Amino acid sequence: MQGYNAFLKRKMMISRIFGIFACLVAITGLVLKFLNLVDDWLCLMMIVYSLGTIFALNGNLQDIKVGNPWQRINFACSVLMYLFVVFIIIYGFCTKQLTIQF
Repeated sequence: MQGYNAFLKRKMMISRIFGIFACLVAITGLVLKFLNLVDDWLCLMMIVYSLGTIFALNGNLQDIKVGNPWQRINFACSVLMYLFVVFIIIYGFCTKQLTIQF
């Protein structure tokens, strides 16, 4: 039983560390936008992708601590955020507000 508890503790710690990293990515996007180093599109994509990662990591934590209903809600929100990022990219290229420059 102690081995399983150590496994769960390690899984929780990894989720927390990556969650903090995802929050830092979102904050970095806001700071870069505030300093006018990135445009609105990149900032929005960074924030939404970070939210998707945070929801996925929170789903892992909910799996350990609470159980099924909240875990499913967090994973559903995660998938919605990732799909929203894909939508933002497609919409940006279709409206020619996003371009690839070489």
